[in-house]
Amino acid sequence: MAKKNQGKTPRKLTKAERIRKKRMKRAAWRTGLSVLTVLGVVLVGLLCAGYAGFRGPSPTVGDALTMSMLETSALKFVPRIYYSAAEMDAIIARNAVDTGDSDTDTSMIVITKPTPTPDPNAVVEVEPVVEATPAPTPVPENLISAEDGIEIYAVQGGTYTGFMMVVLDPSRVTCGTCSERFSRKAGLQLKDIAARYDAVAAINGGGFEDSGGSGNGGMPIGLVISEGEVMHTGGDSGSFYATVGFNQDNVMIISKMSASEAQQKGIRDAITFGPRLIVNGEPASVKGQSSGLNPRTAIGQRADGAVLMLVIDGRQASSLGATYSDLIKVMLQYGAVNAINMDGGSSSLMYYKGDYLNSGVVLTGSRNMPTAFIVR
Repeated sequence: MAKKNQGKTPRKLTKAERIRKKRMKRAAWRTGLSVLTVLGVVLVGLLCAGYAGFRGPSPTVGDALTMSMLETSALKFVPRIYYSAAEMDAIIARNAVDTGDSDTDTSMIVITKPTPTPDPNAVVEVEPVVEATPAPTPVPENLISAEDGIEIYAVQGGTYTGFMMVVLDPSRVTCGTCSERFSRKAGLQLKDIAARYDAVAAINGGGFEDSGGSGNGGMPIGLVISEGEVMHTGGDSGSFYATVGFNQDNVMIISKMSASEAQQKGIRDAITFGPRLIVNGEPASVKGQSSGLNPRTAIGQRADGAVLMLVIDGRQASSLGATYSDLIKVMLQYGAVNAINMDGGSSSLMYYKGDYLNSGVVLTGSRNMPTAFIVR
């Protein structure tokens, strides 16, 4: 049996319906053309604005924009639109950081230990007194909090705002990781790494695989040691990395070392990144704009052993960011004998007692990451 309506011819559109259909097509075409035109104008405007910035009358501005974008994961390509490979090499060379190759002089750090209760029957041996360098006194009005051996200060410069955390007892600072074993699985947000260790405070740690800004934060780059265990070598165990670590005496050591060398040095906790900012009281030599303006994280140590944790906000109207020179200036102001730059950008966060102190997380959200320096 033939199906009902089979072979039925479609109804012809009325003249009014045909006119309406043509008008809708014409309106859609005009709307699409308008959108493409606007996008084209915006793109041309951006390219022209970029050209004025990168290749304008001020090489300083071009260098600053270039170095700032080279530190991002997603915008590294932008400067290459305006510069040739040779020009890029020249820009990088004239804005380089010379960190030197000095080894950390551990004798410059004298950690004051609590005096034990004397044994009345013990033979008293007189030992030479080693006087620690007096700790600097930061600007009192910058002090935000001073509880349980942790001081927090507000820091501010011409292009940035941020926070300095001073941990008076360096033995409380260790390396926290996102898991017991690194894998291709996603890392953790900073607050969750802190929660794993019941830590009171934390800052983000080293870099991680992040091609195009789409990394999941699960795989670190370079050497990672947590509580004496080598968690990641970065490949060949004999490879060398710019690493910051704490030894068994709670002295911070900044050096290029392999996993085996770190173990020989008695490193208990370590994370890889850089560049080195201050070594043995001597600041690195910074050329030009160095790395441009970006969110920053750095860690250092004073002569009395106190650990300095610095986080700077960036890429905001109220805080454009800091250069390596800015980090060095702040670290020296707070008495750093040794200091090193850690991972920055959208990873730069400071956590304290359940909250993030800096505002970077508000704009970008907390990224997943593999490592952090935590305070317990």
